[in-house]
Amino acid sequence: MSEHVAARGCITCGDVAIPMLVVEIDRARRLALCQSTRGERESVEIALVEPVQDGEWLLVHAGAALSRAAEPDAAAGTAAGKGTGAARETVA
Repeated sequence: MSEHVAARGCITCGDVAIPMLVVEIDRARRLALCQSTRGERESVEIALVEPVQDGEWLLVHAGAALSRAAEPDAAAGTAAGKGTGAARETVA
């Protein structure tokens, strides 16, 4: 991803990808319940980054994992989570 796009966010919706921790995996549906550094949980499509393990960090945008991510530090994670929308807690 170019620095220009990363600095501004998605050109379609203006939101940014955020690091999220994989909490639980539903392999049959190719979904993972993930949690942001702010504690928000969201169901995330993992087809683009499979195989995925519990405890891994993923870079998530628009409900889809785009890549693996390094574990964020507390300050960076809080700043990165500012672009998130409403959290969803549905995997099962």
